[in-house]
Amino acid sequence: MSSYIVTREYPRREEYDVIVVGGGTAGSIAAIAAAREGAKILLIEKYGFLGGTATASQVTPMMHVKIEGNPASSIDRKIRKHMIELGFGAKSPGGNDGWFNPEMLKFVLEEMVLEQGGEILYDTQFVDAIVLENEISGIIVHNREGTKVIEGKIFIDATGDAEVSYRAGVPCFVGSEKSGKNQAVSLRFMVGNVDLKRLETFLKDLGQEWGLNYPLIEMAMIWNKGFPLEKVFKKALEDGVLEYDDGRYFQAFSVPGMPGVMSFNCPEIPDVYNSLDGAKISYSYIKGRKMIKRLHNFLRKYVAGFEDSFILSVAPMIGIRESRRIKGEYILTIEDYNNRSKFDDGIAKTAYPVDIHGEEEGEEVIPLRPGEYFEIPFRALIPQNIHNLLVVGRAISSTFTMQSSIRIQPTCRATGEAAGIAAAYAVKNNIGLRDVDGKIIREIMRNYGADL
Repeated sequence: MSSYIVTREYPRREEYDVIVVGGGTAGSIAAIAAAREGAKILLIEKYGFLGGTATASQVTPMMHVKIEGNPASSIDRKIRKHMIELGFGAKSPGGNDGWFNPEMLKFVLEEMVLEQGGEILYDTQFVDAIVLENEISGIIVHNREGTKVIEGKIFIDATGDAEVSYRAGVPCFVGSEKSGKNQAVSLRFMVGNVDLKRLETFLKDLGQEWGLNYPLIEMAMIWNKGFPLEKVFKKALEDGVLEYDDGRYFQAFSVPGMPGVMSFNCPEIPDVYNSLDGAKISYSYIKGRKMIKRLHNFLRKYVAGFEDSFILSVAPMIGIRESRRIKGEYILTIEDYNNRSKFDDGIAKTAYPVDIHGEEEGEEVIPLRPGEYFEIPFRALIPQNIHNLLVVGRAISSTFTMQSSIRIQPTCRATGEAAGIAAAYAVKNNIGLRDVDGKIIREIMRNYGADL
């Protein structure tokens, strides 16, 4: 707890049952779930819209969990279905119904929070946590009104970087246990006025046999991995149009409801493996925009369909795959992956592979076969030391390698729904979070339609 909390007195706002800090992939769903259970909730978001990684970082589409039917939590399923009904979502031939329009997702998430009676506080930055006897009594935030304290009974840390947990004194892991490095970061961008039919033909002529089902188009390239696009990248590299780093990781997808638009899951910024270093992240934006200019110039000159295209937008938030992870009541490890672990308090299941960007680990990974999966226990959302706090999203309790499998958006949404239900349940029954039976949370989620 910072010294100025003791020496200064801030204006206070009314107390809420549940305060969710961070309105991103997991936090917005946590807020919807808690409000659905009847809790008085406040959702605090630093931007002027919800969605976090999905919207501010433009990470679209969501990855498939690699289980037949692409199972989802109930709120996640409702979002996917609604986006498709509106024409701003789609289901690929491979069964991924997680394609979405990031701009329209902002509207859908906000409407769902408000429909459940939730309150949203935008343009508000979390500053610190006030901790008394291992409980958070309130949080300090700052916005245009100034700095103030907001009090609550239960808090949900959905900041992605475990900011609330860290400030409250929860022990956290950062980066690889071996090197200390975080996964690589990316700055995503969108390109407009792309002739998608011409692009599809171009990719087919190169020999690409996957990801082509107009208007759903996917393309990718990583050096020395056998991608058909590599020959085009090599020519641009020889011509001095691209640099080698531009092709370390290249991936793009078309966007439902945005005709002629491709969203790029790149560039991956080289040599930035500390996601919590402000100077390094600032450098990532600067370096990323330079790389984006080169990539777009390359696309216009070498890839059919991009001749008359333009840069439509650059994500306002850097794409961070991993930073802090809490030490919780249960720590997910690669043994859980290799053993296909199931839990009585399992609140999410996935078969997404270990997917580490920028850092290769030496741990043995036994690939999951079709039909195999593992679960995430509710206990992995409960941090050590603080009794009235839950953590959701990519910062839940896990090792570095394991986190690379559970960090995708469908899994993060499931943790958010579980935490929202649990927080409201604790308030309703006047019990502590450690007294909440995770098996009950699992059952409530199943009753809502979660595939558990």
